Amino acid sequence: MEAKITDTKLFRMLFQYVSRFIEVAHFDIKKDLFRIRSIDPHDFCYVDIVLYPNFFEKYVVDDEWSFSIECSRLSSIVPTLIASEIYMRIDEGHVQFSTKENWMSAFSIRWLRTDPYDLPEPNVFDYEATVNIPAKELVNIIRKASTISHEVTFSADNPNKLTIFAARENYSFVAQPLSSHFQIEVKQPVNATIILDYLKTLRYFINRCESAKVFIGDGKPLRVDLTYENKGAFSFSFSHGRKKKAEKVERRSRGGTSLPRVSMKTFERYVIHLSKYPEGADPKIFEIAGLETKGGDCWRLSDVLTLAYKDKGKVKLTPPGEAFVSLYEKDEEKAKQFLHMLAKNTIVPYKLMVEALETPVAPDELRERINELLGKKGDYMINGQDLSTLIQIAKWCNALKRSAGLLSFEEK
Repeated sequence: MEAKITDTKLFRMLFQYVSRFIEVAHFDIKKDLFRIRSIDPHDFCYVDIVLYPNFFEKYVVDDEWSFSIECSRLSSIVPTLIASEIYMRIDEGHVQFSTKENWMSAFSIRWLRTDPYDLPEPNVFDYEATVNIPAKELVNIIRKASTISHEVTFSADNPNKLTIFAARENYSFVAQPLSSHFQIEVKQPVNATIILDYLKTLRYFINRCESAKVFIGDGKPLRVDLTYENKGAFSFSFSHGRKKKAEKVERRSRGGTSLPRVSMKTFERYVIHLSKYPEGADPKIFEIAGLETKGGDCWRLSDVLTLAYKDKGKVKLTPPGEAFVSLYEKDEEKAKQFLHMLAKNTIVPYKLMVEALETPVAPDELRERINELLGKKGDYMINGQDLSTLIQIAKWCNALKRSAGLLSFEEK
């Protein structure tokens, strides 16, 4: 196989960025396409890159090959090919990249192995919602959401409604399309949360493409398909797993104030009742109705979870709050999963409780272990009342299990 590449920047960037996701690249060299596929070792990202013959200035394939190469080698070699033209030659056992400006220089990489790709295709899933977004607009949304959090949620609802949001501590970002130029198809309400850092890394590719098609599924990887003129197609599938090594525990300074102590049944009714006041409600109404404590604990918890805010003394739902109520009215289980995600993003001890404590523990030991982790970060300690609130939230969200006096936490 012999090829000449003149779209050299995209070609270099392709290998630089893909190597951040995967360790081994699987190549399929066919007469009608040049394909690179892989899945990262922790199943966080599925990569499928297709370059068509007209991407290349020259593309000649006599023998078709399937093989794999270590990505670390590619990511260190290809960025050095700073030239207006890159030449690639593939023979049995090795790949050669060369340039011919002032000097003729060439790198040769041996295959790891002959390796026909046998992982399943990513499009076998039946997704609940699909959205066609102009690529540059998706890049803009990613940039804005990344100023708030390392995670982003895509939420689709009937009739063909899309919400993209991010939340952390006291901050949140929400975006919804106002015009009809988006093609949105929703079979049933669904939301999916992924690590935003993946999409941030791909901004260069997204920005070079015309359109992006986003597939949103319940418990399925979020998939993004990009169309690059008539020269190529890039597909990325991101699982709901969390890349812990790339995440930092967020701190929340609350000046020694304890978490609100409130019944989740009361809190549930409080938020639903608040939705009946789109212009905002006087907090005294809820206290009189028995839906609020004298200390305003329901309001405080809704503020922490970014479900509500105060405007001129009145309490109003935030866009995430409206999304929660909408989900609750249609599917209570999904509403609980939604609140569980918000709690992880906004309450540091809750995040540690659910994610860092994988083995069953007694309540007293649970508090000690959370405080030990918080202490290493120089963060505040939780007390018994705080732990009770955390457990109540997890229990309401169906994320907590109790067996033989021990507590354990389970993601759905």
